[in-house]
Amino acid sequence: MLTGIEVNPAAPGPETLCKLTATIENAGDRAIYGFGFDVEVNGHSLPVYEKQLFLQVIEAGESGVVELYNFWTSETGRPPPPDGGLEVLVRLREARWVEVSEIEEDGETVEVWTPVGDVSGLPQTVELILELK
Repeated sequence: MLTGIEVNPAAPGPETLCKLTATIENAGDRAIYGFGFDVEVNGHSLPVYEKQLFLQVIEAGESGVVELYNFWTSETGRPPPPDGGLEVLVRLREARWVEVSEIEEDGETVEVWTPVGDVSGLPQTVELILELK
């Protein structure tokens, strides 16, 4: 499932806006979606993730990159750590199986997503330590 995270820039400075992405591999036999994440920066949870789900579909046998929220290196309101490292932890806490189908409605094709259960084996966590410049 959660196979990696990436932060850009890879070596941010103080007061730097960082782009955060997570890579998810779907080894299952149907599509997945409804990703719920927890993100911590230097051990402090970012509250924006508490009630958010990312509704991106990743088909069976494929991997996808989920664009998470940007964060500031000073996000937690604390000074940078003296060792120059910034710890970013991403936890995939939930995901759902989904069946994707199409129906004709009023002369238009409409995509329908039907949840069919929670993905087991979660949560999964990936951690990355960035060198601050």
